[in-house]
Amino acid sequence: MREVSIIGQVRQGNRSYLTGVYECPVCGKHIQKIAKAGRSANACSHKCYAKVRNRRGAYKSGAVIISGYVYEYKPAHPNCTKKGYVAQHRLVAEQNIGRFLTSDEVAHHIDENKRNNNPSNIQVMTASEHSTHHQNFRKCKGK
Repeated sequence: MREVSIIGQVRQGNRSYLTGVYECPVCGKHIQKIAKAGRSANACSHKCYAKVRNRRGAYKSGAVIISGYVYEYKPAHPNCTKKGYVAQHRLVAEQNIGRFLTSDEVAHHIDENKRNNNPSNIQVMTASEHSTHHQNFRKCKGK
């Protein structure tokens, strides 16, 4: 944070600390802090810090990969996960058919590549059709 002015020494127990007034870069509020803490702080409070912090891990906006599938952050989607992500292949299938997929429908990758979300590679099936397809595929592959 930017130092506005130095107040002076403040005594806490057996130690004395240099204090100053610092301006929060997010809200512009002036707060009094110990100089060392004020210079290293990024914001005046947790609320202000949450507005400017860098997000990490699965909380990033945009596309992330979870279990080999590409997911997009769409918290307003009716079939999103608890964290607001929807599988990209399901979004592509929904665009192809012009409606949301039901809980019984599956977006199947024809070439078995989880990251190939080309509309020509996605096929909508029911869960039972999808299971039968893979069972038959395993039998053919085993012979």
